Amino acid sequence: MNETNPYSAPQTDVYANLAIRDKLQGLDFKQLKKLYHRSCNVNAITFLLGLGLIALAIVSMLPNAGYESFMRFVFVGLAVFYAVAVVGLFRRTAWGRILGIIVCIISLINIPIGTAIGAFGLFAFFGAPELFGSNRVTHRELKSEFKRQKANIKNA
Repeated sequence: MNETNPYSAPQTDVYANLAIRDKLQGLDFKQLKKLYHRSCNVNAITFLLGLGLIALAIVSMLPNAGYESFMRFVFVGLAVFYAVAVVGLFRRTAWGRILGIIVCIISLINIPIGTAIGAFGLFAFFGAPELFGSNRVTHRELKSEFKRQKANIKNA
């Protein structure tokens, strides 16, 4: 018979992320602030690339918009590529970071808005590789440690 009570409060493994927590606590406030802002930048770029995905999907579905049917396939292909990249970035996978870099390089062609988004994204993705992959620092952990250190500085 199973000894656990199904109505008890959920139990968490306190020691699961101690290595990440130790890594964050080892950073000084300036480095932590920089990493936190890069994490916010990655979230913003993911949102903007999602909007670009929606725009590509709409353009690819327009009836006879004055371009050849070959261009429709190009737009559908780009929309699928953007969708895979956005999913990878949302989940903060290592391959999502690589696809995000590629999408940002592609978006540099679209002057002026795409250029700004692409440059902003390249800055965010190259600046914080520790935010991606299997042993990444999550945004939630980063935010809580940032707030904790900020409160300690304010109280000191």
